[in-house]
Amino acid sequence: MITETATYPFEITDPFRLPKEFDWLRAHRPVSKVRAATGDEVWLVSDYAGVRAVLSDRRFSRNIFRQDAARLLPGVPVRQVSVPFVDPPAHTRWRKLVSRAFTPRHVEGMRPRIQEIVDLLLDDMEQAGPPADVVRALSYPLSNAVICELLGITAEQHEPFRVLANTALTINDSSPEEQMAAHQAMGTFSRDLIAAKRHHPGDDVLSQLIAAYDEEDGQLSEDELVATILAIFIGGYESTVNQFGKGILALFRFPDQLAALRADLDAVPTAVEEMLRFAALDSGFGSPRYATEDVQVGDVTIPKGATVLVIRQSADRDEALFPDPERFDIRRQEARAHNAFGHGPHHCLGAALARLELQLGIGTLLRRFPGLALTQAVEEIPWDYRLTVAGPRTLPVTW
Repeated sequence: MITETATYPFEITDPFRLPKEFDWLRAHRPVSKVRAATGDEVWLVSDYAGVRAVLSDRRFSRNIFRQDAARLLPGVPVRQVSVPFVDPPAHTRWRKLVSRAFTPRHVEGMRPRIQEIVDLLLDDMEQAGPPADVVRALSYPLSNAVICELLGITAEQHEPFRVLANTALTINDSSPEEQMAAHQAMGTFSRDLIAAKRHHPGDDVLSQLIAAYDEEDGQLSEDELVATILAIFIGGYESTVNQFGKGILALFRFPDQLAALRADLDAVPTAVEEMLRFAALDSGFGSPRYATEDVQVGDVTIPKGATVLVIRQSADRDEALFPDPERFDIRRQEARAHNAFGHGPHHCLGAALARLELQLGIGTLLRRFPGLALTQAVEEIPWDYRLTVAGPRTLPVTW
C-alpha cells in the first residue's frame, strides 16, 4: 500500500522493470499523492487512461518553473530551456513552423542517407574487428551524424555541444554551478550557430527554420530558435543513443526474442515499437506538469497549483491495454499504442525520425552480424542515469 507520506522516486532494482509500487498504484490508486525527495508534495498519474488524459489536457502546463510548483529533485537548479514555446498559443505557433521539417515525407526522404551512414559505421566496426562497443561504434556516431545533417554542421562543431550537454543533463556528476554554466554555454553556442547560418545559409533544417515565415505567425524569434536547437541536439543525442542501446540490450536480456527477430528481420518495425514500450528511454522519474486549475482525472480532482508527474512507463505496463505487460514480445501488435513519444499537443516532433534511425540501425546491425553477442553479462552492463533518460553506457560485443 502506498501512502501520501511515501517518498518518490521509488527504488529501481532492475532497469527493465518498474518499481513494484506502480503495480499497486495502477490497481488501487492510479492518481495518488506522494512526497518528492525534497519533501514537496506531488501527484503521480500511473495508469494508461490517466496518463493520456493529462498529456492531452492543456490545463496541465509544461511550465513547472513557478513559485508555487513543487521542487522535484534536491540540488537540481531551476532551468527554463523551453520557455519560449512551452504552452499555447506560443507552442501551437512554434510547432506549426517547426513541424514542416519533420513531416513523414521529409523524414522518409532521409532514409537513403541514414542507411548509408549506418552501412559506413558498420563497415568500420567490421574492419576494426571484435570486440566492439555498439554505443561508440554505432548508436552515438549515427545519432551524431543525423543531427549534423539536420543542422548543417560538422561533427567537430557538434562535439563541444555534446560535452556541454553531458555536464548540463547529469544528475550526480556535476555541481549545480557547473550545470548552470553548461546551460549558458549551450545557449551561447546556439546563438553563434544561428548567426553563422544567417550569413551562410545551407540546405539544412536550421537554415530553413531561420528563413521560415508564415503569413499569420511570422518567423521564429531568436529565443525560439535557440530553444529549438537545444531540443534537436538534446533529443537527438541523449534520447536516440540511449533508446538504441536499451533496445539492443533488451534483445540480449530476452534471447528467445533475439532469436525470433534474427529469424524474421521483417519484424524489426514491430520489434522497435515493443522496445519503445518495454525498454523506454525515460529514466522512470516522470514527465512533470502543473495544474492551472482544478482538473478531474479519473475519480480524483487534482487541485489548481499541483505539480503532477505523468508516469508514461507505468502507463505502458497497464494490463488494460497491454496483456501480460511484463513480457517482452517483438510481435506485440498493440505495442504502437505506447507513450514513449508522449501524447497530445506535445507529442514528440522527432518521433518518425527516431523510429527510422532505430529501425535502420538495429535491423542492419543484426543482418550484418548474425552472430552478435555480448562479451559480458547483461547484469554487468554499466548504466547512465540522466534527468530524463537512462540507458547503457557501453554495449561490448563480439561476433
